[in-house]
Amino acid sequence: MNKDKLAAEVTQELDQLRVVAQHATELAHVPASERRPWHAAAGAKYAADLVSGLENLCKRRYRAANLPIPEGEDSHTRILEAFLDAPDLGATLSDEVKHRLKKYLRFRHRFLHGYGHEVKWEIVDEPLRLLPETVVILREVWLRWLRRMTQP
Repeated sequence: MNKDKLAAEVTQELDQLRVVAQHATELAHVPASERRPWHAAAGAKYAADLVSGLENLCKRRYRAANLPIPEGEDSHTRILEAFLDAPDLGATLSDEVKHRLKKYLRFRHRFLHGYGHEVKWEIVDEPLRLLPETVVILREVWLRWLRRMTQP
């Protein structure tokens, strides 16, 4: 993959995550008296989208480095663990943010393998509130990585 294509694809993913963060912020500010059951389901979807976006970024990294993309039942966990172990990516994150990303992965699994109407606001409230900050942190990490990858 050439550097311009890599930069465009990573930037596109980061832009999509920024939109998810904007929507999460708006949703988190819906007054409790105005919340409906679908607000919790939407919040859960945004939390799941954070993990999907991170996985997409990781897959772009794998392709750029000609590495095999993990497959199989535990592929999501292996992708996240490889990201967190990468010295130039996840290893630079605080322990709190690493733990948060693992919680998002577990949340995504629970949401995708359950029913949206079963999601309660109390479960989605914290992940939703932390999502915008998490996106900012991930954006910084990935942009730093991208600058290193695309240097002449």
